[in-house]
Amino acid sequence: MSHDVKYNAKKSAVMIFRSATLKGCSIPEFKLKGVTLHVVATHKYLGNYISDDLSDDDDINRQRRTLYVQGNIVLQKFIMCSLEVKLTLFRSYCSPMYGVHLWWNYKKSTLNRLHIAYHNILKLFIGMSKYESTSLLCTLFDVQCCQSVIRNMVYRFMCRLDSSVNCILNDILTSSLRFTSRIRKHWNKLLYMNT
Repeated sequence: MSHDVKYNAKKSAVMIFRSATLKGCSIPEFKLKGVTLHVVATHKYLGNYISDDLSDDDDINRQRRTLYVQGNIVLQKFIMCSLEVKLTLFRSYCSPMYGVHLWWNYKKSTLNRLHIAYHNILKLFIGMSKYESTSLLCTLFDVQCCQSVIRNMVYRFMCRLDSSVNCILNDILTSSLRFTSRIRKHWNKLLYMNT
């Protein structure tokens, strides 16, 4: 059966998600159009990093690097602008974080490094020392702190998910998975528990 889908063996890779009991097992060789595919531990797909241990650390590090790059580029181009303009640019270019609502399996230290990057860039925009109090600066200049940005994005994603008219999503949301899934538990912990 032909589906008119053309596969590129050079761009294809194999990722194997194994349980702890299968970590030592050998992996068979996979081929596509006669080309042996590489087995990878991490792969970038649609802008997000996916790893074979289901950890989100690589994707959080991608976001941290993106923050530093975007923040520094915008700051270099608009260094002579007023503080109000810089804060508007910060909210536009540094606050949106792609895929943040999908993170649930990560090391606390990795997320802390993201928070530090966000707040360091904010302080660069404001022209303050990186040792100044972050919460005070966020309050004074009406900018969300990194934790608030993440919670806000998670909340908005949950609202979109819960109000979806997609029949597949509705079946999942009306099942027990809504209350037992690890990602939903993580979202609830982020939103409703003091962390």
